[in-house]
Amino acid sequence: MDVVKGYSKPTQGLFRFIPDAWVPYAELMRLDRPSGFWAFYWHYLIGLGFAINVQPFSSNLDLVSVGLLAAYLGLWTTVFRGITCTWNDNLDQDFDRQVARCRVRPIPRGAVTTTQAHFFTAVLVAAGAFILYPSGHSTLYHAAVDSALLFIYPLLKRCTNFPQVELGFGLSYAIFLVAALVGKDPLAPLLDPSLTLSARVSRVVESPLAQSAACLYVAGILWSVIFDTIYAHQDYLDDLKAGVKGLAVRLGRKGTKPACYAMGAVQIYCLLMAGHLADFGPSYYAISCGATALMLARMIWVTDLEDGASCAWAFGRGSAYVGASVSAGLLTEFWTRKHGY
Repeated sequence: MDVVKGYSKPTQGLFRFIPDAWVPYAELMRLDRPSGFWAFYWHYLIGLGFAINVQPFSSNLDLVSVGLLAAYLGLWTTVFRGITCTWNDNLDQDFDRQVARCRVRPIPRGAVTTTQAHFFTAVLVAAGAFILYPSGHSTLYHAAVDSALLFIYPLLKRCTNFPQVELGFGLSYAIFLVAALVGKDPLAPLLDPSLTLSARVSRVVESPLAQSAACLYVAGILWSVIFDTIYAHQDYLDDLKAGVKGLAVRLGRKGTKPACYAMGAVQIYCLLMAGHLADFGPSYYAISCGATALMLARMIWVTDLEDGASCAWAFGRGSAYVGASVSAGLLTEFWTRKHGY
């Protein structure tokens, strides 16, 4: 097969060792692009930090146990991201051929066929189910809901300017999956067959745990919308030509930053409310709320929307500072409460 102009085989990490025939499939999973992994994984770490802190407090866990749970979630994230990215690339292949940054992806460049990509998606779904199966049916139910939310995402680029919002629904839903994994599922009453539907809904709506989780969920949605809208400005001109819809196109380069600041303010408010409803302490407010607000404002401020590298920085390292702040605050909250500080 002819080499596509602009494409060069990744050479970092496992790409130095795997056979050439495997390279396109590893690229479909985005194993050559770790920044996207963190876009998924921060939500799982935040969900883990939340779940171990809410009542009943997870006093039976130590930092080693938390680390093992984080590693387990990292494995799931790697596979789950591969599922969603492969699905997205298959559906978006016609758009990708019109966008400079995307036309060298495996499907547009002809390294993987449509049928092969669908089969690979099915294989990854089976692998993901195998990974999560030991954690119980509740976790699998949440994984199915999360998958459905993210499978819808590429379809919305064709009919609405708000696909980033739906992407946020999927990414932030990790909070509920992790809470179920730890045994503190805020939505568990919805699956209780002994209750009527109205009683199930009432149990969830009236639960402080569910209310706090909902605030954290909305905060995660807004954060995802912010960093993905900024990221989309890399392809702003190509998307205009290709007819791809999205918030970057809708808001334009003049409207994006004001909108991001407004969403950021609501995000921080939701983090504050999540802490209040869960009765978190000073560590959470100082780091997960205060430091996060500073990191988020700085990320938006320094990003140049007309510079693709700057937009990529906001999606990767810039957004990582935000995720790390929220996660660090929750981990510090756990450590201080466990040791009685």
